[in-house]
Amino acid sequence: MTKRLAGILLLVALANAQASFTKTGDPSPSEPKLPVIDDKACPSPTRRVDGMVEPSPVTIQHSEKLYSTWRPNRIVVDTLKPREEVNVWSGVNIISEPHEASILQPSFPGETPVLKPGDEVLGYGLRGDGNYVFWAKGAWYTAYYEAEGSRNGDCGFSDKTLCTFVFFKKGVQEWWVEVKTKNDVTGWVLAGKDVHEKSWSSPNFGALCRVD
Repeated sequence: MTKRLAGILLLVALANAQASFTKTGDPSPSEPKLPVIDDKACPSPTRRVDGMVEPSPVTIQHSEKLYSTWRPNRIVVDTLKPREEVNVWSGVNIISEPHEASILQPSFPGETPVLKPGDEVLGYGLRGDGNYVFWAKGAWYTAYYEAEGSRNGDCGFSDKTLCTFVFFKKGVQEWWVEVKTKNDVTGWVLAGKDVHEKSWSSPNFGALCRVD
């Protein structure tokens, strides 16, 4: 194989890889192509305090590897140590297989898409504003995390109509956060991962979405 041909094949491969990255803000009349990459994950890249973009400070409780990128070609660039304070600037969700959820309450008038109890929707991770991202009937929409019900019918509210969806099947998803240390080293940490019914959460960053 000539160097010229090898270069062309590499460019084609890269183009195809990029084409599989679907931003969840774009229209998607057919089921989204996987993997779905959502760069609006927790914490939100538009997090602002008094008009200024602010990071989320985190004190490290357990040692954790810091990687060059969330992408598969990552390498370790540092190790976060206990009692070290870092700033988290942004996050990304990588959805290889969406969660599946069932609707518990009908849509409000004027909402899109129009959903009714028993409808099944696809879930694409939690964002920094506390909203889960869903796709159904050719449209993206969000639902606040507190509206999640449980499989046994429980609801966190006395008024059970406030629970509007329940996950009945978990997919394969990863959540990464971008971190900057006091020594100005910037990298990415795996904050959480779901592989069907098995879930893992970083002891340092796992609760970040709930307080962002």
